[in-house]
Amino acid sequence: METGSRAGSGSGSDRLSDLPDCLLHCVLSSLRSRQVVQTCLLSRRWRHLWRLVPCLDVDQRDFLVVDPKPEFPGRLGTSDVFAKAQNERLNRVMKRQRSFEDFADSVLPLNGVWPLDAYRLHVAEQSLRKASNRWIRRGLARRPAELGVSYGCGTHHTDPLFSLGFVSGGVGAGAMPLTSCLRKLHLSGLTLSEAFAEELRSECPVLEDMKLVNCHREYTFGGRIASRSLKRLHIEKGNQGYDGCSSFTQFDPRDVPALVSLNLVNVCPPDNEDELQSLAVASIVDPDEDVGPYRFLKSLRNARVLELRSFTTTGLLEDEPQEFRNFHNLRTLILGECDIGDGCQVLRYVLENVPNLERLVLHDCKVGVIGENQLPVAAGTAFHGCKNLKYIQVKYKGDDVPHELVAALTQIAKDVICRTKRNSVGWLDWMRRVVPCRHIV
Repeated sequence: METGSRAGSGSGSDRLSDLPDCLLHCVLSSLRSRQVVQTCLLSRRWRHLWRLVPCLDVDQRDFLVVDPKPEFPGRLGTSDVFAKAQNERLNRVMKRQRSFEDFADSVLPLNGVWPLDAYRLHVAEQSLRKASNRWIRRGLARRPAELGVSYGCGTHHTDPLFSLGFVSGGVGAGAMPLTSCLRKLHLSGLTLSEAFAEELRSECPVLEDMKLVNCHREYTFGGRIASRSLKRLHIEKGNQGYDGCSSFTQFDPRDVPALVSLNLVNVCPPDNEDELQSLAVASIVDPDEDVGPYRFLKSLRNARVLELRSFTTTGLLEDEPQEFRNFHNLRTLILGECDIGDGCQVLRYVLENVPNLERLVLHDCKVGVIGENQLPVAAGTAFHGCKNLKYIQVKYKGDDVPHELVAALTQIAKDVICRTKRNSVGWLDWMRRVVPCRHIV
């Protein structure tokens, strides 16, 4: 650590240690717990500071090291050497695991009383399932406003069971649940109990932010997510995710009246058309089905920012392209890796019908080949939408923009200039300025 003399003060004192405890606790809150505890070696001033840090981030990955398995040499007389190498490696693994257990128990003592602003726990080994339940209970006993629990090992058959009722079970009758102050809940790689939805509704009265990644229910059938305080919801099934993730998406918009932001990744959206009244930002990435996503798009009519990724033409339009006319609040539309149809028909329907669209982003969208009886978009009926369009971004891998898309955007530029009477600026100059696309000629 730098002293004051090295920093140019000439006093020879430790200027960082001169800061008040509240500021040092803020600094330490940005570190993982193992790093925080290690600061006790700096000086007497730091010896006990770590005990009152309001944020705990207990992560087993801080204790893991690369320790490859020994290879069997395949020669006679070497089996004893191989077995010895295996046992030595197993002993090292067990020693690191015990070290992590001791560390977690020390930073989360049974009789700890200081409150926590945030508590995050990451467990990487299946053998620590029972211990992780203990650490979750101890963490929630401090009534944190933020809880993050992730389990990064094995298949869903061995994932630990997580229940808000289980971790809150120690409170007496009539007492507030341990999750009564919880505003942010992030869970990853866990099996959620059958009663999770009901516990969420009854034991988390101020919850605003929930993120579920690769989680599944103990049973496929269970209650829907319901929270009158929930504002941000993220549900994701990763590459190693499980089908049970999709069961969490079957919620009724009336059960989440305050929802402002919704992000669904690689899961099937709800088969529901009721509007999410408070929604402002929505993202649906890699939906599992075609018809379900289209129906749910009707629920997003109040969104100001909408991102759709990996949608088919059917998933975007089905048989009702005029549905886009109901997106009166939409200002930004992002289409990523979507099939925008033969001759960019989806692009045309969107720009014709979204009344207040200001920003359109197209990333690696697929464009179909125009059939014999179809007119190219540039030669068809002129666009009469785009009244407020200010910005179009076109981005393709390798800058290889389909010529059908260039033709469609060229027609947009011509129509905008004719409608706005921009006689002093050529349509090509306008297009080059508004549409960042290298292949416009």
